[in-house]
Amino acid sequence: MNALFLYLLESAICVSVLYAIYWFFLMRDTFFRVNRFYLIAMVVFSILFPLLPLRWTPSDPTTVITVLLEPVIVTPARLEQTLQAHLQWIEIAAVVYFTGVLIFLLRFALQLTQLFIITRQFGISKRNGQRVVFIDRGYAPFSFFNLVFINEGVVSDGSLRTILEHETVHMQQYHSLDMILIELSAILQWFNPIMWLAGREMKSIHEYLADEAVLQNGISRSRYQQMILDETMGIRVNNLTNNFNVSLLKKRIAMMTKSKSKTWAKGKVLIAVPVLLVLGFLLTAHTYSNIPVPDDSASPALTQAGFVHGPGQIIQDKPKTETQIKYVDPKTGKEVYTVVDKQPVFPGGFDSYSKFLISNIKYPEEALKKGVTGTVFITFVIEKDGSVTNVKILRGIGSGCDEEAFRVVKMMPNWVPGELKGKPVAVQFNLPIKFNLDSEKKDETKK
Repeated sequence: MNALFLYLLESAICVSVLYAIYWFFLMRDTFFRVNRFYLIAMVVFSILFPLLPLRWTPSDPTTVITVLLEPVIVTPARLEQTLQAHLQWIEIAAVVYFTGVLIFLLRFALQLTQLFIITRQFGISKRNGQRVVFIDRGYAPFSFFNLVFINEGVVSDGSLRTILEHETVHMQQYHSLDMILIELSAILQWFNPIMWLAGREMKSIHEYLADEAVLQNGISRSRYQQMILDETMGIRVNNLTNNFNVSLLKKRIAMMTKSKSKTWAKGKVLIAVPVLLVLGFLLTAHTYSNIPVPDDSASPALTQAGFVHGPGQIIQDKPKTETQIKYVDPKTGKEVYTVVDKQPVFPGGFDSYSKFLISNIKYPEEALKKGVTGTVFITFVIEKDGSVTNVKILRGIGSGCDEEAFRVVKMMPNWVPGELKGKPVAVQFNLPIKFNLDSEKKDETKK
């Protein structure tokens, strides 16, 4: 679930940044085809880019990056409460998100059903080579894919041909596909107002393109604008359709009379290139800091790197050598990796990992009696088949805490194994488990 929320966050950041470029630099230009392409590319990029497995760590070539699992904090009374609170927050957020998705998905299905019912009710006719559905309701003319929907009252005046020309542009340029794409994207990001703004702007561009094509065919601008005014009282069916009249009358008329943008203005779209590069860097680069690790001389295995699923800290450490990327287990002779293309994942993800800890970690009675606190550092290997092996205590604190940490890690179920170049490999992990007493926290609060 954490991975889903991270994806949604990155996708929302992408679409928001790219739409800001459109708003400040492209929105007022008359290069409607360029703007349409930009909005489509913006949505596609925002949906797909966060899914790409592009993750790298900016570092000096002489350093190795050590990744530790986020410390597990164990207290006599608060471990279960803390982890359950975390899970409860995740579960509530998931319920809210998927409820929103379900509502807007249902809305999308109802819109399609509405168009299907109207088509079945009034039937399809042929007029001027176009498939037309003549309706007797107060809808403004609109089109959806290769169908044009027109009020029967329009036939009596001379505007039918012009309306068909307008709607034909929508059909020939596949504007309905744009709206389906943005509608589905908006369902995924229903919480992001930028995605809905992008949909409204795309609909405006569709109307600008259709208006431009009709005017180029020789119709009088004043007569065409009068036709638009005459249709302003029509009701819009739903968001999926391309309406002859959308609620942007003033903007459409303004665009018809606006001077064409200079040709060089098309180049403003290139502003997005450096922004995309920076955005890609920020979304794919892991951060790191010079956080000291425990005494390496006592536990040299701590310098081994491990990529983990879920939150963790990345630590810059000793000079990088080949053995810190891969080493051979002296007992078994097998290769164990510390840096891989795809890290192992606990079955069910981070939420299941947390539930596993809730069910199993206990504060040892001996440590409670003696008031022992501290961090146990433990290492283990996820094998090619996902099994957990080579569990070792790198640094312990005694009084049963080492044994408890060893016991819990040893009983972990099989993970989804890590991969290197598409093949499963053994991967080493390091995990700090911090045992902390409630009284210690209270003392720190008083200070």
